[in-house]
Amino acid sequence: MQPLRLFPLSLAALSAIFTTVSATVAPNNRDPNHSDPLCRCLPDHPCWPSSAVWSAFKETVNGNLIATFPAARECHDPYYDKAKCDEIKKGYYDDGWRRTTPGALLQTNWETFHGQGCLGTNQSTPCYRGAVPIYTVKATSIGDVQETVRFASKHNIRLAIKNTGHDFLGRSTAPSSISLWVTAMNDMQVVDAFVTDGAPQGTQSEAAIVLGPGALWEDVYKFIDPYERVVIGGGYRSVGAVGGFCLGGGHGPLSPRHGLCADNVLQYKVITADGEVRIANDYQNQDLFWALRGGAPGFAVVVEAVYRTHPALKNINYAQAIIFSSDTDSIDKVVRDFYSRHDGWSKEGWSGYAAARGNGILIQYFLPDAGIDQAKESIQPFLDYARSFNTVVVVNDTVSQYPTFYTMFQAFQARGDELFGEKMAGVNALLGSRLIPRTLFQSDRGIDLLSSTLAKVQDDLTQIWPKAGFLVEFVAGGQVSLGNSQDTSVSPAWRDALVLIIGVIEWSDDTPYGTQLVLQRKLTKSINRLRKISPGGGTYQNEADPNEPDWQESFFGTNYPRLRSVHDKYDPNGLFVCRRCVGSEDWDNDLLCRTHH
Repeated sequence: MQPLRLFPLSLAALSAIFTTVSATVAPNNRDPNHSDPLCRCLPDHPCWPSSAVWSAFKETVNGNLIATFPAARECHDPYYDKAKCDEIKKGYYDDGWRRTTPGALLQTNWETFHGQGCLGTNQSTPCYRGAVPIYTVKATSIGDVQETVRFASKHNIRLAIKNTGHDFLGRSTAPSSISLWVTAMNDMQVVDAFVTDGAPQGTQSEAAIVLGPGALWEDVYKFIDPYERVVIGGGYRSVGAVGGFCLGGGHGPLSPRHGLCADNVLQYKVITADGEVRIANDYQNQDLFWALRGGAPGFAVVVEAVYRTHPALKNINYAQAIIFSSDTDSIDKVVRDFYSRHDGWSKEGWSGYAAARGNGILIQYFLPDAGIDQAKESIQPFLDYARSFNTVVVVNDTVSQYPTFYTMFQAFQARGDELFGEKMAGVNALLGSRLIPRTLFQSDRGIDLLSSTLAKVQDDLTQIWPKAGFLVEFVAGGQVSLGNSQDTSVSPAWRDALVLIIGVIEWSDDTPYGTQLVLQRKLTKSINRLRKISPGGGTYQNEADPNEPDWQESFFGTNYPRLRSVHDKYDPNGLFVCRRCVGSEDWDNDLLCRTHH
């Protein structure tokens, strides 16, 4: 569930990047040039490559080098162009337009840097480069990826890896960087009998799907459906199927049935920081393979992923309901009852997503391989309880059955469009989250503690943003609980959890930067309430607070020391450094200068 331009110039116009769009350079105590190898090279320093060097590099990547600018640039003076601005306005809030535009991201706050950016379409609003990369390489081959990695390493330039820009920690972009954009590398192949490279003779084959790094989950689900197989992927159409999603663990509607995405990886092909192609699986580069299954981005660039597939479902039931009330006492009791049923629903095989606000809750849950009468009988007692209050309204409560996962997914996405409209992107947003352990759902005391805490979180979030609420992602338990850190680097907190709670806040483009920082601190403080009731737990790094306290423990748990060791082996100079990724504690807040070595 979602909580939530291309105007290149020629290489000869390199200087225009800094005269026509204000460049924002991170304030550092050191001057990032060749005299200080601990800092990245920046465009206004002597170490920056000349136009001739950039031209030569363009040839090595088959002409796929794009001078990159803020996505809304032509809507702002002095660069205003009415025709181009009209096109920008049509796509500004559309995630499809954003993921196909080099300088755009899903959340616009990550396009800014220290509060400066080029947001919205108000002609008189200043336009700054912000965190938009200087150049983008739209890679079409493994060779393009290798050349880009080698070029960034040789010239000490910050490198950002991007597919869709669907990243809630802003890891798909970086100021004064080269963007390695893999969206065009979207090949897909179903393999009936895959055997990992280097496996001994006689190794049992498995049904699999082979994906390029630019594949999207919606396309993958459609592609695999005729083969009568399913694959474990995300719950939103435009999430990339390879890269950050699975590297960070990766959850979806079928995770309780078949595990996290990371639990289903059979093999990766990657480019490491030395520019070399490496295979990572159970027989080759085993340490890297372990790290890539839950350890987040920052180890290598994935150029091919092989995922295990599973037999098609017999059917899948899709239950929906909207429940609301103006009476706080009544809706609080209904919501408490909702939480109290999750342990039982988990054992029956349910999963799904709910969105809660102060006066109500929207539920979209799934039950695979069950009769529709069984699904209705399971969910009906809760709906009956909600209706027992005269002040509570229950609407759109339905249970529908679909023959395949893909047909259900299409209905689920269409329902999301109907409920939330098209404004799913192009906004400033931050998340804060916590994995809630199953034990809290197994006693009245635990349910009372969770319900009262979430009510306080809701009050906190509403004070930050009046429309705020939180998501209940019912994607753990079941097979997710059976995984372990011997096989993958997924945080142990996932194995004890039943749901992931995510708080969401937004703010307008004209909110002063100082106020934005205050809102961020309030979000972190609010989610601290969930941290206190789940000591020793953690959260899902891909849907987390970028200011998460003790993030190494929260994101990775006891796996962190081993992950750090693997990282330092394969990327000793931090070429792939990204926000709250393994090893990023050695860098300043802007990830431009190394503070420890």
